[in-house]
Amino acid sequence: MSIAHCIIDSREPAWVQKLRFGSAMTMVNALDFGDLLATTDDGVMIAVERKTADDLLGSIKDGRIWPQLVGLRASTPWAYVVVCGTLAPSAAGRVITDRGETGWNWSSVQGALLRAQELGVFVTFAATDDSYEETVIALSARDHLSEAVIAPAKTGVMMTTGEQILASLPGIGMDKVSRLLAYTGRACWALGFLTDTDARERVPGIGGATKARIREALGLGENEELSVILSDSGAIAARANDLQKAS
Repeated sequence: MSIAHCIIDSREPAWVQKLRFGSAMTMVNALDFGDLLATTDDGVMIAVERKTADDLLGSIKDGRIWPQLVGLRASTPWAYVVVCGTLAPSAAGRVITDRGETGWNWSSVQGALLRAQELGVFVTFAATDDSYEETVIALSARDHLSEAVIAPAKTGVMMTTGEQILASLPGIGMDKVSRLLAYTGRACWALGFLTDTDARERVPGIGGATKARIREALGLGENEELSVILSDSGAIAARANDLQKAS
């Protein structure tokens, strides 16, 4: 989408009033709220409050930013604050603007910007005044749908230590660990299965070639495999068995 019509607040500086925002029809007039109202070619209106970093800090200090943003949001759901210029944290946790380090606490300013977004006004940044026009055009080009289709959230699952060991082996990965454990029952039995010399693919995707790579990665010889032995006390031990028969 592009900007079809644009109203620029008459209190904006001359360089802003001269901007054309692409091929939009522009006019200058006094606005009750915001510094710019733009109608896109799909009929959506966006409202912009332009602030330099220092003006932002000043408006937070005297509190005038909050009625500005409430009025801006009341005019359209697509309301934005565009901060022009440098706004960054110093090593001491202070705010840096184009005039240098200020006495402002960075976390306090971030809290104010979060509050703005909680009011329904989005905050974005333009690196310099020269990029302000480009930023407004980019905001207008975004999709402005009342509903958005999103993928369902995924549930995180913690891997056990045994699963991590198995997933780290060549040719296994997380996609095969569950199938492997379903077949063998325990991580220790899985290690024995993964190093045996049986080339049959008893677990999908795990055949003789994969087992050969795993044996090599574990330092086993071509005909060596790991076997699990339960001692009388029930402890589990692993040993390498040489399957070669004496000639």
